[in-house]
Amino acid sequence: MQQPIRGTSLSDMWNGDELLDALDFATKWLDHNRDRVNALNVFPIPDGDTGTNMALTMHASLDAARNADNPSSASSVASKFAFGSLMGARGNSGVILSQIFRGFGAAITDRDTIDGHDLAKALEGAREMAYKAVMRPVEGTMLTIIRVAAERAGTTAHRTPSLGAVLKDSLDAANEALAQTPDMLEILRRAGVVDAGGQGVVHILEGLYRYTQGDTALVEDLSAAGIGADMRFLDDVTETHGEDPFGYCTNFMVFGEGIDFGTVRSEIAAMGQSVVVVGDDTVVKVHIHTENPGSVLEYALTLGYLDQIKIDNMTLQTSALTDQRQQARDKAVPAHASNPDVAQSIDGDIGVIAVAAGDGLAAALRSMGADCIVRGGQTMNPSTEDLLQAVEALPVDQIIILPNNKNIVMAANQVAGLTEKTVRVVPSRSLPQGLSALAAFNRDASLNVNEQVMSSALEDVHSIEITQAVRDVELNGVTVVKGHLIGLVDGDLVASGPDLQQILESVLTSLQDSEPELLTVFVGEDATEPGTEALRATAEEVFPEAEIEIVEGNQPHYRYLIAVE
Repeated sequence: MQQPIRGTSLSDMWNGDELLDALDFATKWLDHNRDRVNALNVFPIPDGDTGTNMALTMHASLDAARNADNPSSASSVASKFAFGSLMGARGNSGVILSQIFRGFGAAITDRDTIDGHDLAKALEGAREMAYKAVMRPVEGTMLTIIRVAAERAGTTAHRTPSLGAVLKDSLDAANEALAQTPDMLEILRRAGVVDAGGQGVVHILEGLYRYTQGDTALVEDLSAAGIGADMRFLDDVTETHGEDPFGYCTNFMVFGEGIDFGTVRSEIAAMGQSVVVVGDDTVVKVHIHTENPGSVLEYALTLGYLDQIKIDNMTLQTSALTDQRQQARDKAVPAHASNPDVAQSIDGDIGVIAVAAGDGLAAALRSMGADCIVRGGQTMNPSTEDLLQAVEALPVDQIIILPNNKNIVMAANQVAGLTEKTVRVVPSRSLPQGLSALAAFNRDASLNVNEQVMSSALEDVHSIEITQAVRDVELNGVTVVKGHLIGLVDGDLVASGPDLQQILESVLTSLQDSEPELLTVFVGEDATEPGTEALRATAEEVFPEAEIEIVEGNQPHYRYLIAVE
């Protein structure tokens, strides 16, 4: 059994230290229930599951809050927690959660301690900010849960200033609303589950309430010790380095007081290339390519103390990386690619960032004109900060982001507000859509024209995905058994079963009336040669007039991704 953390005797008022402890336990409690939240995801695809994305976002928030400039001040801790959630937001649920904490922190500005009245005000701020963040709010989701919790908190706060009482009543209301989510959304009712994001919010509120009661013990084997497996990809090197072939990739954090962030950012930017500097007057996170990392670190030491220092020799890495890229390009460039070579520099004023998992997919996107690849996709949604680093690394001031996944679009949309560069998101929801958008990209056209043309091009392609079901469900009239293959067309579940041939026939036949001219098949790392040959034969039978291109995509989890044009 884990020992309870300190501070749980106070249920009527929290200072900054106690708020941090409460948020710490709420994060642990969400971790504890992470797999249960993931199990509520309706769609049976391997994706960046809701519980995992929310937990990763909370961890990033907590890391930031631990560096609050005034740890004893509730408003200081809440502000840093909100900043961390924004930078670390992953997936749609993580982005909405970041807005919840952004509103929470903004509502208690200048409050060194908070009671039940302040908490009710903070939850109302959370509700307001979360609803503003979503273009078309849908009830029956985590939005409903935070709204109902805020309403009940306000009612209770009129009666008592007790934090414990306000949290208990808001939690009760959240649970009641959660139970009603299947009545609000037909897809939840048919799947027989409550909303996953809403359940995550309930666990966070539950963690905060349990903290007020001193009930902070966790059973180790049911905790989120396994979340490490989901977080391993955070240590992977993303391709945000452009084409800087020499020098040292230097990363570190500096902690201090009264840091002049604007001046520091300008000073460090003059010391190298591909510079990313984020932070505020108490903590600065730096990524820079430089010939002399010592001079950068020496300057940083004048600001405060350093941590998380990591220096990589890019000169030694370049040759091997170039060889790997060339091998991938040789196997992965489709016939319709107009620019199969990775550009050594950006020719024009606009840079394009694309998200992809798998060397083959990355090479295909580069061949079509993407200037930077952020590694990620299904099961490993990149954070807002990952995308921001890619934006800052490109040597141009106008950027287009292609998320290539529906669960990354919201995180991408946050980037524009965090940089001085002009960023536009073309909301590609699949790799085929991303490739179609790149085919329409014109470096001689303006940013506005490219955004419009590339967005329109998303409708010019159909996307087929063949993967393995991660849960049992009945959806769209299709019965899915965990472990069976499933076939999706433009994101809709079309077929499921143990027989690959049957799945292929179902998904391809569903698009027979579209009369495509080209099918580009990206072969995943789990595909077999007989399966790929069966796919080719089936495609040739269903679409005898179409050209069939087979490309080694090397993507994880998805056996085949098919662009139908």
